[in-house]
Amino acid sequence: MSRVAASGAGRAYGGRMGGVAGGAVAVVLDAETAPQAVVLVTGLLALVAVLSTVWAERIDAVVHEGGHALAAFLAGRRVLAVLLARDGSGLTLSFGRTRGFGVFVTSIAGYLAPPIAGVCSAALLAAGKVTAVLILAVLGLGWLLLVTVNRAGALLVLALIASLAGAGRYCPGWVQVWYTYFLTWLLLFSGPRSVLVLHRARRRGGGSDADALAEQTHIPALLWVLAFGAFSIWCTLKGAALLLG
Repeated sequence: MSRVAASGAGRAYGGRMGGVAGGAVAVVLDAETAPQAVVLVTGLLALVAVLSTVWAERIDAVVHEGGHALAAFLAGRRVLAVLLARDGSGLTLSFGRTRGFGVFVTSIAGYLAPPIAGVCSAALLAAGKVTAVLILAVLGLGWLLLVTVNRAGALLVLALIASLAGAGRYCPGWVQVWYTYFLTWLLLFSGPRSVLVLHRARRRGGGSDADALAEQTHIPALLWVLAFGAFSIWCTLKGAALLLG
């Protein structure tokens, strides 16, 4: 499956609640962490989801392609389009120089994005910033929606935005906590799994981010796969330590 950029644990949780129109309740959670049991159960549920559901692959693909698009933008390239398929594959198209730092950063960012997002989210949750996780995720997905051009991809991004915004706007605090911890674990676990999928796909032939990086750097694609794998495993362990600490 190719995703190449084309040129204080254990405390009870709660929150401050404010009324909104129509009787709905907006919950702001700050400086609160989930009980250990919640952390463990959401981690187990996320692991099962990553190993057995297509939705986990789709969420990973969204963050993966978002990483390509953000890296291309920060490197000064023009992001032309992001496409997200129903099968969990994706493609990011950007315009700029065909070689150099911009292309390298764009190519390498895809498999780094979900692990990095997972660790950053874990760090925020460890500090009790549940609402910040929801807000940052919505902002990031909102930007990605602007460059997603196919209908299936746009609907997927919209569904994620709606679920995150709905949780933050209308759901009680415990739902927000469970949801953010589950999604964080999902990102942490999906990183190693997507690298394994990359390795299997390369054995069957076809282009990949690792092959593109090998062409640009003259470092064998297998070494890039191993580097992606090592980084994603480190992020999973680091994120787990933050969530369980």
